[in-house]
Amino acid sequence: MEKKKKRIVWLSILQGWSMLLVVIGHIDLTNGVYGAHLINVIDKETYLMLRTFRMPMFMLISGFLFYITHISKEKSYKETIVSKLKRLGVPFLFFTLATLLLKFAFNPIMKRPVELSFKQVADSFLYPATNPLGELWFVATLFILFLFYPVFKFSLQKVSYTVSLMGCAVLLYLFFPGEIEFLCLSRVASYFVFFYAGICLSKFEWYRKFDSWFVFIACVCIYLGLWFIAAPYLILAITGIVGSFALCMSLSHRFPGLFSSFRNYTYQIFLIGIFPQMLVRFAFAKIEMHNELQYNIVYILSYVTSILIALYTSVIVAKAVEKIPWKWVRLCFGLS
Repeated sequence: MEKKKKRIVWLSILQGWSMLLVVIGHIDLTNGVYGAHLINVIDKETYLMLRTFRMPMFMLISGFLFYITHISKEKSYKETIVSKLKRLGVPFLFFTLATLLLKFAFNPIMKRPVELSFKQVADSFLYPATNPLGELWFVATLFILFLFYPVFKFSLQKVSYTVSLMGCAVLLYLFFPGEIEFLCLSRVASYFVFFYAGICLSKFEWYRKFDSWFVFIACVCIYLGLWFIAAPYLILAITGIVGSFALCMSLSHRFPGLFSSFRNYTYQIFLIGIFPQMLVRFAFAKIEMHNELQYNIVYILSYVTSILIALYTSVIVAKAVEKIPWKWVRLCFGLS
């Protein structure tokens, strides 16, 4: 029982850490146009570095949890897909329509204007990257990966099957065409290897080897070296993910409550957090700044505010929705 409890603690911290990185990755104070200010250069470089492993890690954690909650319990395919359709499909539909109406109402100030039409709605589902809430591509990609449940389950019967499927996953990552937006097929191919790696980490408990500050420090040094020589993204992603595992497992021994104020609502933060961040971006654009120092101060304050408001507005909304007696409302926000 103690082992199980300890495992949940570090995994919860890892979920909180990954969500924090995603929130940081969604900050866009300059509407995608980075200026010449030093703070903009630092922000851009930080974004590019985190981009190499934050979403792969998010996908890997999903695979890790999928093994614990479904594969290891040998749940049926029908039960699994129905539960995932409720968990992912209902919020996808709700936030697609809600964002469509919201963006249409404020079209003149939107980064990506929308139109109220059947084609726009249809494209939001058939081509999730064009969704009014673009971040929902992850939800669509994740659901399609869940459809491969029988393949994952079969591959875990023998080590040779596992190795073969992992090899196929790597080949998909390396050679699958990257421009197929229909049903996020290119993204499914790219993230398949990380999702399956999460399943394998959970099944064979390879993660136990990462529980060390030495592993974390080594990964940081290796990552910086790989970044300097512009190593392939797959290698950077693996290094960043292993380093994150090592960091969170090591921190769990001293700070078991780390990120506890928001780590139980990572899905809701992913769905809701972008909206308050938009407000911060609009406010930042309206502030007049006359010198470098003023710009840097306002930028840093807006940056921190964007992180905090995304995290805790989402938590407040999620906790309020949890108290609503109607199940269908809770489902819209990914709450059971």
